[in-house]
Amino acid sequence: MSETPLMPNKGSRKSYRHWIIVALLLLIPFSVAVFAYWPRYYSFTTQGEIVPVHEIDVGGSVNFVYVQEGITRNLYEKYSVGLLDPEAEFTKVNSTAKDDFSAMLGVEEDMRNETIYHAIDSATDLTSAPTTQDQRDERLLQLIEETSEYYGDSIGLMLGIGLVEEALKKDYSKDEQLIIAGTGTLNEDHTVGSVGAIRDKLRTAETAGADIFFVPKDKETFVYLGISNEEEAEQTAEELNLKLQIVPVATLEEAVAFLQQLPNPYVRSVNKP
Repeated sequence: MSETPLMPNKGSRKSYRHWIIVALLLLIPFSVAVFAYWPRYYSFTTQGEIVPVHEIDVGGSVNFVYVQEGITRNLYEKYSVGLLDPEAEFTKVNSTAKDDFSAMLGVEEDMRNETIYHAIDSATDLTSAPTTQDQRDERLLQLIEETSEYYGDSIGLMLGIGLVEEALKKDYSKDEQLIIAGTGTLNEDHTVGSVGAIRDKLRTAETAGADIFFVPKDKETFVYLGISNEEEAEQTAEELNLKLQIVPVATLEEAVAFLQQLPNPYVRSVNKP
């Protein structure tokens, strides 16, 4: 006697399809999570803030600029940074970039301390302020402590200007009529050295309403790959239609001379009509 074949149970077929759908629904967020968190490293720079030198206990009115820099480890972190600043600039790097960045911060701490030392000496030379070596050393330690949360040596020029204001009891902002910012290292011979992240520093200063922004005058002296700070500033100002006035300077003396001859009241001279 032949057996009657069993017909698949309709309930079983529905249950089977149900588990397939559940598995697919679980797979989608899992795949998205893997895609978002899979290690992919990018270095980035983005806007930061302008900081009045009086916040580091210098009796001046000018501001230095710092930007945000770092390493994102995956696409989620990259997306988060880009969400805060759509114009953030990213560069793909390898997995050692995190350690390299940490090592760079240590080097830049030494560079910052050196440019602070040059700023103190340059301002003292320029103003002929009476001071002893012990007083200079004490001021150096104080400023190193006050700037410990910042990295890099681009504070040098603006710190030098602030120290000149302090020594001469000047206020180049004309009682806060002007927001004066800038960037650049300061060397032993009072010259202004090239720095990085010019575009983001300019965007930061523009957002803060700066009237004047000092950059290194380095078209003829730039020794790194790419374009000079001076040329990058010119291109950025034209591309973004910046309203602040960009002032390239080669020395601390040039920057101070520019500020001393500013008319009162000041009329902004923009980079582009």
